[in-house]
Amino acid sequence: MKNIISRMVLCALLSVILLVPVSDAQDFSIRGRLHMDALMGINDADDFSNGFNNRRARIGVNGKLTDKWDGRIEVDFADNTLDAKDFRLRRSFENGGRLWLGQYKVPQGLNELTSSNEITFIERSSVNNIIPPSRRMGVAYELFSGHFGFKTMFFGRELGQRIEIVGDMPIGGAFRGVFAPEMAGGILHLGASVVYEDLMDNSTVRLSDRPEARDSKGGSVRLIDTGTISDVESTLKAGGELAFIRGPFSIEAEYLLVSVNREQGDNPSFYGAHVQASYVIGGSRRYSKGDMGGVRPSGDNGSWELAARFSHMNLNGSGFNGGEQNNITLGVNRYVARNLRFMGNIVIINVDEIDETPVVANFRAQYHF
Repeated sequence: MKNIISRMVLCALLSVILLVPVSDAQDFSIRGRLHMDALMGINDADDFSNGFNNRRARIGVNGKLTDKWDGRIEVDFADNTLDAKDFRLRRSFENGGRLWLGQYKVPQGLNELTSSNEITFIERSSVNNIIPPSRRMGVAYELFSGHFGFKTMFFGRELGQRIEIVGDMPIGGAFRGVFAPEMAGGILHLGASVVYEDLMDNSTVRLSDRPEARDSKGGSVRLIDTGTISDVESTLKAGGELAFIRGPFSIEAEYLLVSVNREQGDNPSFYGAHVQASYVIGGSRRYSKGDMGGVRPSGDNGSWELAARFSHMNLNGSGFNGGEQNNITLGVNRYVARNLRFMGNIVIINVDEIDETPVVANFRAQYHF
């Protein structure tokens, strides 16, 4: 009886706490996304498992805490896993600058920094999956004014890596600069980034990727892989970005390089690039402050998008034979609404050490709110 009464009192207190506004400026909303995939092998695809894959299932909260502070918490629980995504606070300043605290994406890779809700193809290019650090915990400052912008970040490990870290966690710094003038009736995007990371007591690196498509097992097939590189002291990553957006047409190109500095032995460098173009029927792709946005249908009938991409990734160098991959991806996207789309990709995979040329079809149904 006492336990029942205690629970009732606790529930009443929680209800009161949740109903009383701490600040009139507070405004919270639930956010989420669901990406449901299917893969089918077309040619030389015996290594791939045909079937369905729950690629992403995220839930989170966006919150405005005061007039100057906002926050976000988001987790991914696709296929019985629990993965921390954005966990951050952000403060806005009068000059348009913003201070970031917590976990979020390191500023590198135009394709990597584009939301998975808005990327043109079902999977990002291999070079963006392999080289940019993705999300890390740290502190950052960004400022976009006119045609110019930059973001700089000091970062450590990723959430969930605590058990894997040996001794002191890796420490790194990043800088990304953007110039985006208006040109020929559209917007030209020029960007460059550099990321340095000291691995401290963690001295191994492994670079690999799935062939820009995940099968029903979640992407167990990795055709390019350096294996474990030992005695690593630090890595230096650099990238260049080019894009042009005009109405329904957009083109994007990117080059990324990673140099591995080892205490003993050779210091290998690996590089990759991709170029892609798309045309939207009944809508246009957005662009804002250094980031590619999603397609917004111009009418009630939705829109269609036709897209093509060529990507190259070279993991061979200084005695490491991780493989060289060239992929061609053809895509068709159907946008029913701003937050609901259906995607279809044909991926033609060519790896130098494999005699066959696998071809797979990838499909996705996705929505977000």
